[in-house]
Amino acid sequence: MRCSIGLVIGAAVVLSACASTYRVSPLVADNQIQVVAPSGEAVRSSKKHVVEVGVVRTNMRQFDNPRFTVRFTNQGKDPLEFSTENVTASFNGRPATVVSYEAQLQDVQNRLSFYGLRAPVFYTPFRSPFYYPPFGGHHGGFVIAQDFNDRLDVQQALADFDYIQQFSLKPKVVRPGQETFGEIVVGAKLGASSSQDMVVTVDVDGEQHSFTFGYDQLN
Repeated sequence: MRCSIGLVIGAAVVLSACASTYRVSPLVADNQIQVVAPSGEAVRSSKKHVVEVGVVRTNMRQFDNPRFTVRFTNQGKDPLEFSTENVTASFNGRPATVVSYEAQLQDVQNRLSFYGLRAPVFYTPFRSPFYYPPFGGHHGGFVIAQDFNDRLDVQQALADFDYIQQFSLKPKVVRPGQETFGEIVVGAKLGASSSQDMVVTVDVDGEQHSFTFGYDQLN
């Protein structure tokens, strides 16, 4: 058993050490403009409505899931529903799944359910019914913290849940003159190739906005 665990850990270290790093850059089309965004890499497309897509991180590691920011501004006369259902992606010419907000939350719930836990709808680390300070708290918090919150996988799941609720693109009815903004995650992993590309397409109100991003290997 110890030998098996050692082999698994050793393999993980080797994979991590060998993983390549990629620089993510937008390829700006003729009808688009590059704009300043928190990540520094975003492209805006203006038709009837305005759509902006940018990278969450300019550098990515092999085996990571590509992430993008999406901003939609409704410049029409009617309210419009907008969510990840409006966004599609292709990776190296092949369709790739854009993971919905609900599916991201469900993934965290599934990870927590292994320990018999369930994250509340509006989770914060200070109000969670099963989160307690590591050095004591109400209802025997010290024991619960040792059993649950000190587990790295539980801590990571709760951190992911909090991040998803704060930053992910949520379903929203966008009224005229208003906008919605959030992150999307693509259900594909960066492979081992010196040059790759991702196309993110937003379909809304009968018009299409496509954005291309190149991945150039740095090491």
